[in-house]
This record gives sequence, structure tokens and C-alpha cells, in this order.
Amino acid sequence: MKKYIFSILLILMLMGCATMTSQDKRDPRDVVKVWVKQTAAVTVDEAYSDGQELYVNFNSLLKDSSHQKGFYAYANLDPNENKNVDFTKNLAVSIDIISFDQWKQKGSQLQKLVSLDNTYWLEYRKYLSKNIAINEKNVGVVVRNDEEELIFYYDENQELVVKDLVEKPVEVIVRKILSQIKLREIVLSSMEDFLKSKKNDSTRILMTMSLEDDYTNPFLFVDLENKVVASLKFKTSTKNKHHENVFRKSVKSVDYLIESNILGVITRPVSTTYRLLSWTKGTTSDIVIPSSIRLPNNAKIASIYEGHSMDLEVFEKKLDNLVKSKRSSGVIQFYIGGDEYFPRLIEAFIGAKKSINLRTFIFDNDDYAVEIADVLKKKSLEKGVKVKVLLDGMGQIMGEGKIADDLPPDFVSPVSIEKYLLKDSKVKVHVRSSALFKADHTKTTTIDEDLSFTGGMNIGREYRYDWHDLMMEVRGPIVGEILKDFNYGWAYASKWGDIGYLKQRFFKSDEIVEGEGYPIRALYTKPNDPQIFRAQILAIREAKKYIYVHNAYFSDNAILGELIKARKRGVDVRVILPVNGNHEIMNASNVVTANIMFEKGIRVYFYPGMSHVKAAIYDGWLCTGSANFDKLSFRDNIEFNLATSDPESVNYLKEHLFEKDFVKSLEMTQTLESSWRERLAEFLAEQL
Repeated sequence: MKKYIFSILLILMLMGCATMTSQDKRDPRDVVKVWVKQTAAVTVDEAYSDGQELYVNFNSLLKDSSHQKGFYAYANLDPNENKNVDFTKNLAVSIDIISFDQWKQKGSQLQKLVSLDNTYWLEYRKYLSKNIAINEKNVGVVVRNDEEELIFYYDENQELVVKDLVEKPVEVIVRKILSQIKLREIVLSSMEDFLKSKKNDSTRILMTMSLEDDYTNPFLFVDLENKVVASLKFKTSTKNKHHENVFRKSVKSVDYLIESNILGVITRPVSTTYRLLSWTKGTTSDIVIPSSIRLPNNAKIASIYEGHSMDLEVFEKKLDNLVKSKRSSGVIQFYIGGDEYFPRLIEAFIGAKKSINLRTFIFDNDDYAVEIADVLKKKSLEKGVKVKVLLDGMGQIMGEGKIADDLPPDFVSPVSIEKYLLKDSKVKVHVRSSALFKADHTKTTTIDEDLSFTGGMNIGREYRYDWHDLMMEVRGPIVGEILKDFNYGWAYASKWGDIGYLKQRFFKSDEIVEGEGYPIRALYTKPNDPQIFRAQILAIREAKKYIYVHNAYFSDNAILGELIKARKRGVDVRVILPVNGNHEIMNASNVVTANIMFEKGIRVYFYPGMSHVKAAIYDGWLCTGSANFDKLSFRDNIEFNLATSDPESVNYLKEHLFEKDFVKSLEMTQTLESSWRERLAEFLAEQL
């Protein structure tokens, strides 16, 4: 049982455990939180539902007391009306406390539910766990429900164990990660069998769960007829601390300006001057030859080409000469979405024996980022494990200056994730000064110089729970390339700046990682060396059959112009954009860009919600990583992508990402309405 604190007991004493009067100014959602947190049992008096709405009248019995309090609650289970309900991503649904008057107004068409108490839940939980777990010792299955990540496995004594993923023993390996869809299927089938075993023919039931698990999730609703499973979670009010974070962000922004653009320049005079010259060169070129006039004219659009794809061997040789670097090798495993990626990342952290080198643009200060930070801090205290975290100054301003709408009500975010990581740990942290507002947008993590993760995900709850995104796990010699680049970045971000970088580059040996695999190419955006941009321009020009692009930030007109040329010569060009991006200026700009592409014969798809994926396939050549399709990623920021022509890897991503997302997305069938605001946004976005 969770311990309760003296302050809450004092509140209850002052309340006299009495029924709240109409003069009580507290939010009833906070009252139910206090009561249920101190509750020994919850009993349901009545519950009604039609499958889309749910009403519950329940009593909360206080611990070590005869006092109890009655509440009325309501949940909207209809995904068409409640935008927060998406059973493909989450089984948790908020249940809100309502007044007696609201309870009385419930519709007469609702049917009374069969209510099962927590003794049934304790029995059913064992039944469900056995349906989830793999019957092998120390082989785990990871399940997420709402913000809870659990691992199910049998221990050495063949006893079933269920615990938080972050507490997973090193010897337990993760064999499977259940999607919310698969978990729902298991719950429905196991519940149906469970009810049959109890000779209960109900199709809709409300089950009271054990409060030892989580006081905020007291009920499980199952509708076998409509195939709905909902873990019901209490809403609680939250204090508005937005003004506090705005102030905090303003102060940090001033510190950032001083650190990055004054002190950062002092310690990095050579690289800053070189970056300034590179930026001036690129900007001058854009002014002399504006990218907007590079768009091709209204020549006839050819029908889709039915012949052979480009010769990938010839293309790779051209690419060798273009980027002036040799291909490495290794193997890639893809993780699509936070459900697939973060459990694997945590497992890799827990299993680290020597080192963890994490490099990210944003390490947020929300509850999930803090959970990741806690794992890193714990690992740093283990003997022989060195933990380094490389952050970007601009990225930390962006991450720490916002408040997620769905943070737990009791969570207090640390003012600085850097200081949080350093406190009571042996974690080493460097924050890169982004002089001239040029950021390190790279995301890589290397474990024990043996495996690396890279892609588009930062550390934070939106990447874990909300956004559509892509990461890769790589092994083999390519890991040495990633580790080398991390070491350069780490040295550059140190107090020695340019001197530290030069020392690392010319006086320290690079890590060599053994292994086999297929050819994999590392591509970068660096000052005066836009490899990712030039490689994809070449790929567009060489492609004959198809080009698939998945990116949220699409504002580079040079790329747009080349895609239009490709479509005109018969290439099947398709682009996926998000319906709701996280930057309003890019959302508006994407409207103009989408209209241009649509009018030029390019097939445009809008992915539901926010997609942060940064991937493209050109006739069997894949390029994916941290880079967006904008000027910042192609010219200004530090970026890292991986590219390969390996057929198995390319076909996997083509099938599991692009083809599935084409189906999920809404294809554009007519031009979108736009005004001067969208055109202004498009002009501004071209500069970013």
C-alpha cells in the first residue's frame, strides 16, 4: 500500500471527513483525488452505459475509518466526440467527477451495467497476465497502458513477475512489445473466457481494480459487443503555472544568448568564423538565385514510368564521389513510434556494462524525460559504467520552456534537466553553445561501443506517447563512425571549445568497432558541407520509378523544384505531411507547399496528428535520420542521417512505414484554401 503523508491527513481532519458543501471552493476533482488516495476500498452503487457514454455512482471508504463519501463520475468513450480517445494508441480514458444534477440528466437509453468488485479483478489479473507472458524463464513482454510501462516475465522459479520496465533485471530479455491494439485483443478474449468461467453472460461490465496498483485508475470498462476496453483514470485539476515557465524561459533565454553568442564565440573563434562564412556564402547564393524561381514551368506531366529503377550500384559510386567519404557497414533495426523504441532504449541502458553516450537536441524536463534521467543517474553509480549526455543549448531552451497539457498533477518539473542529471549522480553533461543560433540537431545514443540508436526522436513525453516517429538501432562498424562523431561533439562542447575539438580530432585515436553487415553510409550537415542535402538532390535526379518522402518540415524550394522535375519525367512522387504539426509557421507553409506539389502531379498525404518522421526512399535507396526538409537542416544545423541500399532494410521500411502510412493518411484531392497568411508563412519558412 502506498504511504500517505501527514499534510493530507491534516486536511482530512480539518474537513472533518464531512460531505463537501456548496460553499467549498475546492475543485471536486481534487477532493476525489484526496479521498481515493486514502481509500481502502471503492464500491460501485450503480453504473450505466450505452457503449459511448459511461456514468458511475461509487463510494470511497476511507482507510482506518468508518467514513465514506459518495461520488458521481462520467466518461465519454466515443472517439468521434472525445478527441483524447484513441484506442489504437491508448486504453486509458479520463473519467470526470460530476454533480448529482448532471447524474440525474443521464439519458434513459443507457443500460445498467454489471459491476464486479476488486476480488474479481485480482483473479482476472492473474488470468490476463498468463495470456500476456511468454512461458519461458527471463523472457519478457512489454505492455504500455497510458503512462505505465510494465514487463511480464517468468523468473528462475517459474513464478510470474509483473513490474515497471525501469526495474527490469539485466538477465531478462525483451522478446515482444505489445501494441495497444494487440493488448486490447488479449483483454477482450481473456475477459470473454473469464466471464464464461464465472457463468456470466454479460457483454458490458465495469470492474473495480485493486487500489494497490494505482489509486488514480480505479475502474476497467469492457464492452465485448463493441470491442472497447477502457482503463478509467480520474481527472484532477492543475494549477496554471504557465506564467512561471514563461518567466523561467525568458531568464534562460538571456543566459543562452550570453553563453552561446558571447562566451561561445570567445572559446570557439575559428569554428564560429568558419560557420559565419559558410552561412554568408549560402545566403548570398539564395539571394542571387532565389530558390523560388528554380521551380520548373508548367511543362506536361508524364505518365508513371513502368520500366526499371535506377542502377543502385552506379548511384552509390556517384555518391562516393559527391560526398567524398567511404561507406561503412553494419545492420539496422527500425523502431516505428515510441511504443517500439523507448522500451528497447531503457533495456539497453539497464544492460550497459561500460558506457552510455547520449546526444540529443532536446532533453525535456517533463515526467517521462525525468524517468529516463533517473535511469541514467542510477546507471552512472554502477561500478565501471561511464554516462555522458551531450545537449544543445538552443534545444534545451525549447524543451524546458514549455508545459505539456497532460502532465501528472503532482509532478513538478526540474528547472534544469542538466542540473537534475548532475545531482546525486556521476553523469557528465556538456551543453553545446549554439553560436550564431546554429544548433546541434543530432540524436544518437551509443551503448558500450557496441550498438547505437539514431533517428528523429528527442527525449520527452510527446516522443514517447503522442508523436509518430522513427528510430534505428545499428550494430557493426557504423557504430564506430557514430562514436567518433560523438567524441568530436563532446570535445567541442567542453570549456575548451575549438581547442578541445582539435585535440580530439588530431591527437586522439578513433574507436574501431568490429562486425559485419551490409553497406551503410553516414551523412552529415556541417558548415560548408551539406552532404544530406546534396545526396538527396542527386537521388531525386537519378530516380526513375518512385520517390517517397515523409517529413513534417518541408520548406526547401530547391528540393521541391527537383521533386516536381522528377514527377514531370514520370517518377511516382509521394509526400506525407502531418495534419497537425508542432510549429504553426510550418503548418501554414505546408499548405502552400502541398498546393504546389498537388498542382504539379505529386501525390500528397496528410498523416493524422503529428508525425515527426524524417525519411525518404528513392528507387530503393533509403535516407533517414535527424534532418528535416528545410534550410536549417540542409545548411545550418549539425545533422546526422544514415543511408543504405540494402534491399531487406529498404523494403521493411517501405512496407511497415510508408505503405501503412499511405493507408492511414488522407490523400489530397483538391487544392487547400490559402490566404496571404499562408503565403507569408511559406516565405518565412523558406528562410528557416
